[in-house]
Amino acid sequence: MRVRMNTKLWRMGWVLLVVAAGCHKENKTAGTGPSQLALPGAVQLVPATEQSRHFEAVSRQLELGGTLYGYVDIDGDALKAAAGIKAMTNQIVATQPKLGMYLERDYAALFTELGFNDVKAIGFSSVAQAGGGFRNRTFFYTPDGRRGLLAIVGGPPAAFLNTHLAPADADFYSESEMDVPAVYAAIKSVVTQVGGAPAADAFEAKIKSAGAQAGISALDVIQGLKGRMTTVLRLDPEHNITLPGTAPFTVPAFSLLLDIDGIGQTVEGALAKLPVFAPSQEGTLHFYSLVVPLPIEGVQPVLVVDGSTLYVATTKQFLDECLHRKTGGLDQDPEFKRVLAAVGPEGNGLTYISPHFFARLHQIGELNPQLAPDTKRGLDFILQKLPSSKQPLITVRINQPDGILVRSFWDRSLKQDVAMVGFYNPVTVGLVAAMAIPAFNKVRATSQQKAITNNLRQFASGGQQFMLEKGVDHATYSDIVGTGPDNYVRPLVPVAGEDYTHLVIHLNDPVLSVTTADGRVIEFRL
Repeated sequence: MRVRMNTKLWRMGWVLLVVAAGCHKENKTAGTGPSQLALPGAVQLVPATEQSRHFEAVSRQLELGGTLYGYVDIDGDALKAAAGIKAMTNQIVATQPKLGMYLERDYAALFTELGFNDVKAIGFSSVAQAGGGFRNRTFFYTPDGRRGLLAIVGGPPAAFLNTHLAPADADFYSESEMDVPAVYAAIKSVVTQVGGAPAADAFEAKIKSAGAQAGISALDVIQGLKGRMTTVLRLDPEHNITLPGTAPFTVPAFSLLLDIDGIGQTVEGALAKLPVFAPSQEGTLHFYSLVVPLPIEGVQPVLVVDGSTLYVATTKQFLDECLHRKTGGLDQDPEFKRVLAAVGPEGNGLTYISPHFFARLHQIGELNPQLAPDTKRGLDFILQKLPSSKQPLITVRINQPDGILVRSFWDRSLKQDVAMVGFYNPVTVGLVAAMAIPAFNKVRATSQQKAITNNLRQFASGGQQFMLEKGVDHATYSDIVGTGPDNYVRPLVPVAGEDYTHLVIHLNDPVLSVTTADGRVIEFRL
């Protein structure tokens, strides 16, 4: 929608919006906020008493009057969705009481823990530029901070650190801050709320054991992923490579570098033990190269550990080019400097794409005329969706005290992407919950089974010792369980509504079992 104002107010409002967009500071001048902007005639913005209380904070981050402006207040929508899910589960439990222990949850608390309720409003704007392309902004308003899944975006913005690594002719560059440990902590907290401490312990044990055969713990990798990850990609303007396989596929030759902070020391122990890698060292750089070369021209991967940093490159030559360059990097390229200046030199995420990147990708169809018709049609469909921009595209994500601002210069406006904002609507929140809750319940059930089996094992061990010492052929719960000095087993704590007090063990019993509140029979074979 477009807003037109009388000349005087238009000038005042426009100046304030430019200042807010460039400096991100609240303007305190009386009588010049969005509530004062007027449309032709009697139509104007609603009075301040009727406005969404987040409207001005969001509008200060956007540009009004372009090809697109939108604002959505979603404050409380996640909690409304939680209430709706709660009402639905209550109806299910009323007809299927055994499902109560799985479905009766404080969904509002779970959604809050995951951060679904942190975004209070979303705004977006697009402005067509005279030279082509669009100046886009999207703002996610989070005045009370960001937790749960949203914590992955990191902390305050800072200068982009690694643009010097990329050569001036890099076709794709990405640098993004991440805080994976914060997200893991939120997920574990939710597992605890859903399944209790035993479920959380089982969940963490599973994460720890993942990768054990390779001499690495997935949990250690997760805890190390707090920093910046950088991707540098260059496509060769002329040469192509054919990927081997039953159906060979030709793509532009490429050089790739990944720079991952925080996990170098964690993964090095595993790399040193793998026989497929040959270790070497140059100064502080610990190299791990493949013993047997790959059958792909120009792709001989190398992994390098430098303290806490892990580098992964398609070739040692490209790694050396990136690490040891003194001049001529992407940070010195005039075109890159121009577009970066337009979106700001600081932030928490940066993506830069050259026109050559898309031009080369569009050639993939021509490079593979041998593809089957169905495969060819699928590939053509994908390639048609790629931009054909004649100028660089750039996007910067900036974490602010009250929200997340995304600024970009792109080949299209946000009109085509408005539907994506729906990721935060109540329906999607419900779908996320519908997928997550069964997974948590499965972890919970597995944890309960392990705890019950352990209780039965203790009872069986105590019962066998009792029968041996007393010379009897059976033992009851009261014979062996208690808090006294003569008892063989401490009191068994139920975890799923099971009752151990009726248990009796005989000399020749092949199995012990109990039944949980939801009807599951858990057995322990003697």
